[in-house]
Amino acid sequence: MRVEDMPNTTQPGTDPLQHRYTLREQSLRALSNALYCLPIEWTQWMHMAVAATTREECQNVVASLQQAMGPGADAYATLLRIAHLLRQARDWQPAIRMAEIAREQEPCRTEAYEALMMIAMEARDYRRAVTVCRELLALAPYHLLAHDILGTAYIQMDNTDAAIRATDALIRLDPDSPAHHFKKALICQHKGEIALAVHEFHETIRLDTGGTYARAASEALEALDLFQLDQIVALATADRVFRMHLERSPIEAVLHRGYALSERGYRMLREIAIQLLPELPTPPMPLMYN
Repeated sequence: MRVEDMPNTTQPGTDPLQHRYTLREQSLRALSNALYCLPIEWTQWMHMAVAATTREECQNVVASLQQAMGPGADAYATLLRIAHLLRQARDWQPAIRMAEIAREQEPCRTEAYEALMMIAMEARDYRRAVTVCRELLALAPYHLLAHDILGTAYIQMDNTDAAIRATDALIRLDPDSPAHHFKKALICQHKGEIALAVHEFHETIRLDTGGTYARAASEALEALDLFQLDQIVALATADRVFRMHLERSPIEAVLHRGYALSERGYRMLREIAIQLLPELPTPPMPLMYN
């Protein structure tokens, strides 16, 4: 029964909007109860799957469940359903076993690989996640989720070079997604490739003007600029040669030292060179040796 079709039992003085909300909650609870009254009690099979320790025992669980479900039951879907329930219960190893059996039964279908990727990431088994991602990409080279999870797994393994390669592949397949550029920016920043990070943050802002990723990229750029400007000022008070170079050509001076700022950061740098540098103490002369 739809909420609109339910009888009006509003009591005098009751807010009609609140009453409508109460009816909606009642109908949602009724729907939930109906779902739990399905003929198959999934939790029973989930507990059996957790107890299964060998491949043969896992297959016996699936065979028993298929028999309970009746003729024509889909073994592949059944395995993935149990794997999903085990994943929700955070029983990682039994969930992995079920998904692996499904993959072996239908090696050309992608759903089992996708389930294995997600379970492995949630279980923090990043090496397994990388292996499964590569297997899926061999089967489906344009699978965006596999490229995305591959990059994330490499980040967790602190393999930033491989993470950048995976993210570059993702950007080639989906170049207009601000999420991919933002992800690459963060990886580059973590690796210390500041110029690339700044470029990718700018790309994120361009592709997501006014959006969530653009705001996050703007905040990241501002923090990165301030961090570098503090370092530049500290260096200018300690290094006379850098100080002289900074006064003559601010942008060239910081680029030569490996810094990279946003457009706003370079404007702040020019102001520092004009207004702040004259007030800073003069660095000592470098020592000269005969």
